[in-house]
Amino acid sequence: MYFETTFHDAVEQETSLPGWRQEYRQVSTGGYDGRTAAILLPGVEILRETISVGTEQAFSAPEGSVIFYYYPKLDESELARGEKTLGLSGFALNWTNRIGFMDAGSDLLMLVLRRDAICDEDHSSKAHLVEAPLEHAAFLADWLLSLLQAASQQSYPYARKNVDDVLADVITDRFEFLFQKSVVRETPQIAEAERIYKRIRDRIFDAPDRPHTVRSLSRDLGVSAFNLRASCQSFSQIPLDKMLTLLRLNGARRDLLHARCAPRKVSDIAMDWGFFHWSRFAFRYRSLFGEAPSETLRG
Repeated sequence: MYFETTFHDAVEQETSLPGWRQEYRQVSTGGYDGRTAAILLPGVEILRETISVGTEQAFSAPEGSVIFYYYPKLDESELARGEKTLGLSGFALNWTNRIGFMDAGSDLLMLVLRRDAICDEDHSSKAHLVEAPLEHAAFLADWLLSLLQAASQQSYPYARKNVDDVLADVITDRFEFLFQKSVVRETPQIAEAERIYKRIRDRIFDAPDRPHTVRSLSRDLGVSAFNLRASCQSFSQIPLDKMLTLLRLNGARRDLLHARCAPRKVSDIAMDWGFFHWSRFAFRYRSLFGEAPSETLRG
């Protein structure tokens, strides 16, 4: 089965990948433009996701899966942030409760496979990335992209279930072979910078209406202001003071979208997220999302 969907909001796109748990938040200015294309086969899913603006992504892959990832448009100097050892191509195991940052214009190809069809129990018990040799990975990635392209032009030849089964087996076989040629990269389950960043965002979401500052977070979390700033900057490449505002603006936007079905005042939602100066909130909101809070509420 093939599907292709376009999105105009991060909250809409975060539910587009079957079996994934995701939360997307916009962290760069501009109108949101996203797209997800997918071919779903028995035990195999080919996914491609593009997003026009920078995003913070909290995600968990489907349980029992291994993910082949590839960046069709990037080179080694333009990699996604968050997974510090993430290469241009490779396999991800135990991709659970992770956070990453994708730059504006991101383009990500993924293949979701059953973990037990690709790797043994020893690999499955560890959280690490496996870096695939680029030449072989690029060849197989081009094959997957050609399948998506054919499907988008309605020339996808795999319409019968028995043919889908055969194609799924062929894909699994080729990528199992690639996995065996790949190099294991052991990584800590959660890097120190990511761990501290998670504590920051959890604190914001636990008490969104509080006027959080770097100093108050330092006292609450028992982490020096220097380490808080350094961890946020190294992990997201966004200054902590700016990130605090971005997280709260995204929280307000999520509530405004939900309020379309249960009407609330924009001013009340702004105050819920610690914005007590209405015109300043409206200006920051429009600057980030390209529309006024009232426009979001009206849909």
